[in-house]
Amino acid sequence: MTEMRIHRRLAVPVQRVWRSWTDPVELAAWFWPSRFGTTCSIDLRVGGAFRIDGVEVGMAVSGEYVEVEEPTTLSFTWRWDGDDEETLVTLNLTPTDAGTELDLMHERFATEQSAAEHEQGWNDCLDRLPA
Repeated sequence: MTEMRIHRRLAVPVQRVWRSWTDPVELAAWFWPSRFGTTCSIDLRVGGAFRIDGVEVGMAVSGEYVEVEEPTTLSFTWRWDGDDEETLVTLNLTPTDAGTELDLMHERFATEQSAAEHEQGWNDCLDRLPA
C-alpha cells in the first residue's frame, strides 16, 4: 500500500479553512469545477457519512468520518462510486501567525499509480480552495 501527502500554507484563519471542508454548501462550491454541478451531504461526527456528488458528470465519492476534532483534524474514509478500493484521508490544520498550515495525507492505496492520480486530483481541488 502507498500514500501521498500535500502541504499548503493558507493566508486565512484555521476556522475559515475548517468551515470550507465541513459545511456542505461551502464544500460543494469549491471542491470540483462548477460545471460538475456538485452537491454535498455531511453528517459531521465520528461514524457520520459524507457524499460529494458531481451530478452533471456522473461522478461521486463518499465515506465515513473517523476523526473529527474541530478545527484542527478531520479524517475520513474515501471510496469512489463503483470502486472497491477504500482509502483514508487525514486533514491536519495548524493555526499560524500568517493563517493556516494545511497538511493532507491520503493513504491505503493499492498502487503507486492510484496514489499519483489522487495527488493530482487533490492539487487541482486545493487550487480551487477559496481564500
